[in-house]
This record gives sequence, structure tokens and C-alpha cells, in this order.
Amino acid sequence: MAERNIHLKLYTQPNCGLCEDAKRQLAFVDGSFTYEEIDITQDDELLMTYQLRVPVLVYQDQVIQEGHIDFITVNDNLAQL
Repeated sequence: MAERNIHLKLYTQPNCGLCEDAKRQLAFVDGSFTYEEIDITQDDELLMTYQLRVPVLVYQDQVIQEGHIDFITVNDNLAQL
């Protein structure tokens, strides 16, 4: 299988315990990927969309997982891409 360039977006907000846990969980995900953390409080549209859902992990426009992020579910979802 060819290497894929998987780039994820992790939508977060300050003082969010689940967001901090999500970043720790991503350290256990198998395979090669990158992610960027996006603070939803810096963009009104993102704040309206994700305020009650963070953390939200997205690949392209597909939500991989939201709320409680766990590396097992992320692994399973990334394997299906």
C-alpha cells in the first residue's frame, strides 16, 4: 500500500480537559499522520459549529470522532480511509 499523506484537524478550545486528553490519545495512534490544532474561539463560525462538540477530529470534511477521542476508534477510522 502506498504511503498516504493523512492530515487531520483537531478542533479545540481553551480550558477543555477533553481536548487535552484528545491530544494525549493521538500520540497512541498507529501510522503516519499529522494534525493541526485549531482553536475554535478564534473564529465565530467555528465557535457556532463546534462549541458544544469539541474536541472534534476531522479528516478532510469527514468527522473521525468528537467529544471523547480515543486512539482505538481513531485507528479504526484511519484504517478505513
